[in-house]
Amino acid sequence: MGETGAVADAEHIARGILADLQDGFAAHDLAAVTRLLDDEVVVFGAAGEGLDGEQSRAYVARMMAPEVTVRWTWERVIPVLVEATVLSFAVRGTVGFDDAQGQELGARQPFRLTCVAVLRDGKWRLRHFHGSVPQS
Repeated sequence: MGETGAVADAEHIARGILADLQDGFAAHDLAAVTRLLDDEVVVFGAAGEGLDGEQSRAYVARMMAPEVTVRWTWERVIPVLVEATVLSFAVRGTVGFDDAQGQELGARQPFRLTCVAVLRDGKWRLRHFHGSVPQS
């Protein structure tokens, strides 16, 4: 497979990871989201950080408040590093919150994200997730 095919496949994998993440958040399924995280995950978000797996999983759990749903759009997904067991990608999109009925709460904000995923036990898992809302 040529380099173009590898990048297209990498983007497809990255978008699959992101779709599974969004599905888990939409369902408020902490177990499903946790299965997407590597044991050594580091999560930095607009509202906090997790410097190790335990802190990161606690941060993710706080993000899954039952009264709102984090809603992302992934407009542009750019593979940065593509290897057999490591995938790094950058994302540009938006983030916002929906209420329990699925209605938007306020305007969506621009969002940028970098991720590193590792292939472990035949499944891609997030090892690094750093999302932020750019300052205007």
